[in-house]
Amino acid sequence: MSPLHDANREIVEGLHRRWRAEADRRRELKPIRVIDELIADLEELHLLGRKRVPESFSSRLAALAAALPEHLDAEELRSRITIVHLMDRLYDVQDILLRRKRGRPSEEDLPEAS
Repeated sequence: MSPLHDANREIVEGLHRRWRAEADRRRELKPIRVIDELIADLEELHLLGRKRVPESFSSRLAALAAALPEHLDAEELRSRITIVHLMDRLYDVQDILLRRKRGRPSEEDLPEAS
């Protein structure tokens, strides 16, 4: 093969790697952005004196749970619990995601000692 063909192939492969990396980054950041939005909405409800997460949050919480890595327990991400409890759980999940993004595993990411 010609050097020009080899250079072209390397450029195309580099572009594909870049596109995959950007897609992975967007996929990694999406749950963090969704959590930020949920927390902001929950804070508003809490300031208005609401105590429990309304049922209307169920679909958003289900979508978030589906977007999270499998090892994260999304069972407590549901409506009809206290706003404070859900916010605490969302902060925990967000912390785990941010640590993973920075390359530092959280305690929940580490294998359990036998």
